[in-house]
Amino acid sequence: MKRALTFLLAVLMMAGLLAGCGNGGENPSASTSTEPSADPSYAAPTSTEPGDTEIELPLTTDEVSFDYWVPNSASFEDYTSFDDNLFYQWMEDQTGVHLNFIHPSVGSENEAFSAMILSREYPDFISFFSSYYSGGVDKAINDGVLRRLNELVDRYMPNYKATVYRDEDTFIRAISDSGNLWGVHHIVDYAQGAWLGLGVRSDWLDKAGLTIEDASTIDGMERVLTAFKDYTYGNQGALFLSNGGLNVGGSICGSYGTGSVLSGGSRILNVDGKATYSPMQPGFKDYVAKMADWYAKGLINTNYIADASSYAAEDRWINSDIGLAEFVYTMAANFADIAATSELYPQPDFHISALATPKLTADMDVSKDVHIRQTQELVRTNYSMGITTGCTDDEIEIACRYWDYVFSPDGVTASNWGPYEGEMGDVNATYYVDETDANGDGHIECYQPWMMEKYGNVTNIQYKVAAYMGPSYCIWSREWCALSEEEINYTKIWDTAGNDWMWPGGVTLTADEGAEASGILSGCNTAVTEWTALVITGQKSADTYETELVPQLESLNIARAEELYQNALDRYMQRSQYLR
Repeated sequence: MKRALTFLLAVLMMAGLLAGCGNGGENPSASTSTEPSADPSYAAPTSTEPGDTEIELPLTTDEVSFDYWVPNSASFEDYTSFDDNLFYQWMEDQTGVHLNFIHPSVGSENEAFSAMILSREYPDFISFFSSYYSGGVDKAINDGVLRRLNELVDRYMPNYKATVYRDEDTFIRAISDSGNLWGVHHIVDYAQGAWLGLGVRSDWLDKAGLTIEDASTIDGMERVLTAFKDYTYGNQGALFLSNGGLNVGGSICGSYGTGSVLSGGSRILNVDGKATYSPMQPGFKDYVAKMADWYAKGLINTNYIADASSYAAEDRWINSDIGLAEFVYTMAANFADIAATSELYPQPDFHISALATPKLTADMDVSKDVHIRQTQELVRTNYSMGITTGCTDDEIEIACRYWDYVFSPDGVTASNWGPYEGEMGDVNATYYVDETDANGDGHIECYQPWMMEKYGNVTNIQYKVAAYMGPSYCIWSREWCALSEEEINYTKIWDTAGNDWMWPGGVTLTADEGAEASGILSGCNTAVTEWTALVITGQKSADTYETELVPQLESLNIARAEELYQNALDRYMQRSQYLR
């Protein structure tokens, strides 16, 4: 059945009848080659502006539907399927095409994906494909699981092609090492700044007679943490270290030139074009030694050892267990509201300010001398969708034109803000136009205030009304309309640090490389985690770095893992050869 909201009926086009289409996937071959089956290069469009090809809607008046497998980890009230998403409902009304959403049970995604691949009965579309297919996207194409889209994009997807070709950085991230355009990607309008970084209780700074500037160096931060011991609930350490001491956003450890787990998820850095295992960086020992010193002085919250989270949990902030830690920039206002009425330890003056990566010395230039911070990709391939061989030749044109419409001007607006514009405060509308561009994000669209009250936060709104994660052109600053000027400024403060050593998200290892590197890094990461915890907690000296940790990593063949990642990085840098 076609779904349509009553408040959209006046503005949406009538679509054709909807039903299902055949699926029958082709049998994958036994090939493990990553060589493309045809010339992978293709000419850039004459215009890089989307929308120069008029789209005739609806795309079909026949009964057409496609099966779409997409993990859905979002679990909040009254929302269990993308059937309820307003954007996809709007797409159905516009195009006449229905999507049958298949959501695997939360926690069983890997098993469900494997069973689906083994069955050789593929849905038409699979989201997050590259996160689940261990052999890599080139192998998936050669095995007959994924369709290669290069020629299909040329023929049927002018808006998407214009987006992929907008610049070389986007292009090399969108294709594979073999030049295959393997999916419909999640592409952002421009590189997103850091959405996670250090925060400090600035109301405590005021109490102590200190300022943000006092926390701008490692020595100054130590003085701040010493003062904060008097303000924490229970007089414990005020600094929370995420991820076992290697802050996920690269804060503090980035000052020493050593990286976080977000460096490709493997602790591999791209140090001036050289694949480098982060704990082998010269500053790693110095960083861990400094954290050990702070732990001995009671400046670090001891709970960090048992907490593997990416950032400090809400209750640690609002109950004043901590006063300095990494946080997500959209969370601060909510913390303050809850902390003011906390039954355990009410803090009516609660306030978090952002801190830039601290300097090792006063003369250090953070923008030039720091190379590691939380970052995000232009093409977020982990969110991208693959069109499978289950989508037959008879169906492929409509399938491609459907997703191309998402990248058209109307599709971009609807996928980011929702399908219906109204006046501010209109309870039937998803967004309104703020002619003042009050947040200075370059866009005048903004979510309705009532939606924040109903859904609680921007993420929930986007799951409900937009294409939050998945194939789309994302105006990532859309979330700014719900934030204060200070909250938006958090990201600008964190962005003062460089991110040029962060591992590019589009780099891919072959199946054999991935299996070998994963085995090596599993042992190395375990060794690093154990050594780091023992040193920080005073059970081992940092001086054992050269005599114990490095030899252990070398015996585990870390050099070979770096070589494998270097090979992948070199291939990635050569992808521009396919742009002509």
